[in-house]
Amino acid sequence: MSFINPAFFWAMFAVSVPIIIHLINFRRHKTLYFSNTRFLEDIKKETQTRTKLKHLLILLARILTIAMLVIAFAGPFIPNNADETSKISEVNVIYIDNSFSMEAEGKKGQLFEQAQQIAKEIAFNSSASMEYLLITNDMLPEHQFVINRDVFLGNVDKTVISSNPVSLNDVILKANTLVPQNKKAGLYIISDMQKTFLDGTTSLPDKNIDPVFVPLSPLGVNNLFVDSCWFGSPVHRKGRSETLNVRVTNSSKEDFFDISLQLFIKDSLKALSGFNIEAGQTQDVELEYVNTVTGFVEGRLEIADYPVTYDNELYFNYEIADLTNVLIINGGSENRYLSALFGSDPENFEITQLKSGNEQSAAFTNYDIIFLNGITDISSGLSSELQSFVSDGGSVVFIPATDLNVNSCNSFLNMFNAGKFESVKFTSAKIYDVEYNHELFRNVFQKQEKQSDLPVLGLVYKHVLYSSSGYTPVLKLENGFPVLSAGSYGNGRLYISAAPINDANSSFMKSPLFVPAFFNMALNSQINNSLYAVLAEGAGIDISSDVELAESDIFRITDNKNIDAVAAFRFTGKKLRVEVPSQIKLAGTYGLYKGDEYIAPVSLNYSRKESVLEYYTEEELQKFITEKLDNRATIIDADTEDLSIELKEFSEGKPLWQLFLIFAFLFILFEVAVARLMK
Repeated sequence: MSFINPAFFWAMFAVSVPIIIHLINFRRHKTLYFSNTRFLEDIKKETQTRTKLKHLLILLARILTIAMLVIAFAGPFIPNNADETSKISEVNVIYIDNSFSMEAEGKKGQLFEQAQQIAKEIAFNSSASMEYLLITNDMLPEHQFVINRDVFLGNVDKTVISSNPVSLNDVILKANTLVPQNKKAGLYIISDMQKTFLDGTTSLPDKNIDPVFVPLSPLGVNNLFVDSCWFGSPVHRKGRSETLNVRVTNSSKEDFFDISLQLFIKDSLKALSGFNIEAGQTQDVELEYVNTVTGFVEGRLEIADYPVTYDNELYFNYEIADLTNVLIINGGSENRYLSALFGSDPENFEITQLKSGNEQSAAFTNYDIIFLNGITDISSGLSSELQSFVSDGGSVVFIPATDLNVNSCNSFLNMFNAGKFESVKFTSAKIYDVEYNHELFRNVFQKQEKQSDLPVLGLVYKHVLYSSSGYTPVLKLENGFPVLSAGSYGNGRLYISAAPINDANSSFMKSPLFVPAFFNMALNSQINNSLYAVLAEGAGIDISSDVELAESDIFRITDNKNIDAVAAFRFTGKKLRVEVPSQIKLAGTYGLYKGDEYIAPVSLNYSRKESVLEYYTEEELQKFITEKLDNRATIIDADTEDLSIELKEFSEGKPLWQLFLIFAFLFILFEVAVARLMK
């Protein structure tokens, strides 16, 4: 037991008053003489004994009455935390979950409004001197400071639903940062306790912080939402068919039938698909349509679902580029096979061929893919420039010369951890295995070629891939050595052919493998913008841009109406990384500008983190507290009728002053009873 006002125990000296009164009144009676006192002696002894007992009982009752009153005014209480028996909370840290999931309805109305009311009740049931810290999903700068009750209540009223998801780990770390070590605090967590909010908690509150969970229970809610989208091919061309894959998730216990998924391009309905989805399942839906324009395309996916609506739409954008820029650096004369392949399709490719030694590395950024064809000696300078080119997002295809310089080529491959060549040649070697699921051949063949129909190569060098290289053999010989390998480095790709592209391997060039493989190398080399980004703290989006940048440049993201925010950026090679400003709160497609120059659209969506409606039960929450928080937290039922009393007890401990007042009253009654009944 502890006391709010232990200094009041100085009043315990008041017990001396009844003692003094008792001592003053305790005096000898006058002696009276009687003729015969033989019978009075017994009466005298009995009366004196009873009188002494009566006075002592009255004295004891008065002392105990005063003592009980003094203890009551000292504010006795039983602390919630046995380790902090001498302190009560001086600071209330209150986290209000204002995420989208709090828009759900509970027993007492909307969960978010209920959370606001509970926060106010905490303030009203705390001492007038209590200090407050408010934490919300927005993590606003103005919530970094200790405030009084009136300011706190005003900030609670200003809090609105936020698109920014946070975790309990974030809340605990924030509280540990804001609460001084020399003050005891109560950390109230008012939330619907979604599993995505609690899972992954690794931090513990500081010893001076006592957590209390106030779980809010939503009524049964079903949710069907658009999770994500992606294209089957990274290349987009005017007049060609697109296949957009859309992932839809049913986070409920009910099946949905005849759901309509709509695709809008520039607010015009472009494609429509119906589907059925079972309870708790995820389904991928394909939408097919034809691109009719070039440039940037702004799209929006939409389904109809109630009552959770924030995740019914998904915004995205992509660019339909005019041409893929191809650079071929030849060790000798121009390669007629590559010239015929890319030169025959001027609508998709712009080809440039140079003799080795005439290339300008500064111009590499103007190209999407570079072919190194038949170069016997790759200089260290060229190797470094190509490494930077690939790292920044470009693609490089290495094709060996007839007379391979093994040492020079291996120095180049070593920079990419792409294995090594050996001075071993295979002649009349048949291609034995094709990786049809690789991006170079995916969706190319309606049926897989039989091994007997695969081409025979007249010249192949032995290429050995390391187990740690991460490169994939796309074409392999019967002995297992790769003919064509593909892998990633940085943001780009490196392709390695072990067979020269010349007449010795003409059967390969005439086979159905050559054209799609090298054609897709070029098509996949274009750096595509991110389809969309998620609105969250620290979110960013990648933009393919050739604009020249300076440190003084200013990038803006705007909707040309209400939002015009400055965006931080980083530029590496062919990619521009733009950070989403915190001022943007609404999902949609915005415009990215450098000054007044339009760069690209930027599509932003709400996080789907809270779309899966899974909550902790009271038993699971208690287990979580035991395992993750060392059993240091308390759970308060938000639906209880005595919520105010429970909140007050947590803030100030379990008060006992009423009990001591009752004791004082009982001792007064005892004194009266003794005085009247003991004649």
